[in-house]
Amino acid sequence: MKKPLVRTDKAQLMVLMLITAFFVPLNSTKPDTLTKEEQALVNKGAVMEMYKPDEHSRHFIAHIDSVTDPKTGKARNVPDKAQSVVCFVFGIEDAEPAREQGRSMAEFHYTPSQAHEFLFAQGWDKYHDRFFTRCYVQEGEGAYDKAVKAQQTHIDQSSSS
Repeated sequence: MKKPLVRTDKAQLMVLMLITAFFVPLNSTKPDTLTKEEQALVNKGAVMEMYKPDEHSRHFIAHIDSVTDPKTGKARNVPDKAQSVVCFVFGIEDAEPAREQGRSMAEFHYTPSQAHEFLFAQGWDKYHDRFFTRCYVQEGEGAYDKAVKAQQTHIDQSSSS
């Protein structure tokens, strides 16, 4: 029997899967939703992501003509002409399913750790994107925490009667 060129155990396989996941295009789950211009910008890596859970989820082309220096807080113009990027917004339509999951996990008495792991797995499965996965987890954990506090308040009030 021939030995394999590369021996992989579970840990090595997991690392390999995580590394290759970063090469999955952002729009791999919805290839039909981008215009040719948007797709060309995505192919160039000209992408920006925004967290706006109180606005509608969407994507659009943004033109960046200035940037803010994080150290000084002052805006400076971008050399040459404005840079175009496709902006993907994590909005209401993305946040609400995460919130529903968080509330559901609190109702079924998941531990905070279990809730985090489950939300992370769901977010990654849905988006294959670190930023959007983190947004999903944040919204879900916020709803989970709020629901757990409401349950504790309800228990405290009923025990003091």
